[in-house]
Amino acid sequence: MNQERWGRRIWRLIYPGLTYLGICFIIEVIAAVWIAFSTVSQYDINTLNSEMNNIINGMVDRTLSIALELQVLAAFLTLPILILYYRMDRKREERQKLVHRFTPVPAWQYVLVAVLGMAACLAGNNLVFASGLYQVSDAYDAISELLYGGKLALELVGLGIIVPVVEEIIFRGLMYRRMREYMNVSMASVVCSMIFGFYHGNLVQGVYAFCLSLLFIYVYERFHSMVAPILFHVAANLLSVVVSEMDLLDGIHRSAVSFWGSTIVACGVLIGMVYLIERFVYSEEILEEPVSGQENE
Repeated sequence: MNQERWGRRIWRLIYPGLTYLGICFIIEVIAAVWIAFSTVSQYDINTLNSEMNNIINGMVDRTLSIALELQVLAAFLTLPILILYYRMDRKREERQKLVHRFTPVPAWQYVLVAVLGMAACLAGNNLVFASGLYQVSDAYDAISELLYGGKLALELVGLGIIVPVVEEIIFRGLMYRRMREYMNVSMASVVCSMIFGFYHGNLVQGVYAFCLSLLFIYVYERFHSMVAPILFHVAANLLSVVVSEMDLLDGIHRSAVSFWGSTIVACGVLIGMVYLIERFVYSEEILEEPVSGQENE
């Protein structure tokens, strides 16, 4: 039985995320200070006094215009630290003899995860749109404008790959795995997914992230590999970037027939992928052979 104090348990669950948020904050402060100094240096004291409000608004706009770059940079800088945390956890499990090894899943079966991710992205976005939640969340529109600002290459690499990898290591590779030491799969799945939803900071993305997180954990438990939720998350985010930047949503939302038709197809594909994963994906735990002479100990 795990004898850790509750304070220690909570700290273990939150410090990987705090590391990422802390680096994000530091990067944003450095950027804001640099923009402030570079802007102020262009004006004399009289102009600063008379145009202070406009100057401040301009500095804020400049900072917001590079929000995506700052987030991707923070994720990139955080990634090696998270990998270190992850490796430390694996070493800790080995010392405490908590390691569970499983037979590898054939590589082709990960295609099911990628297709599931894209189907979940389209179905989830359409259903959230149909629910009308976006109408009560001003933050959602503001965040969407910042993240999907037309910088396609950066969005594909940053939002499509780097950020999903960082979030999966934090929430599934570290937080969820650590929760599994303290509670059962169902409770850990719900709690981790709720935290993942709150982390996104607005109602629309929160509901969407909560539902996706349950699927991330499902494929992780099914494949027993971090590759599965990372691939799922990357596929979902890449599709979201492509759909947003290529204005494919306009075509989908052009009529009720196209909207609900695409939603039904996406839901059908999602259900089909889950069925195929249940049908074909199987990873058996590898039980270590007892040392000779110790079988009866």
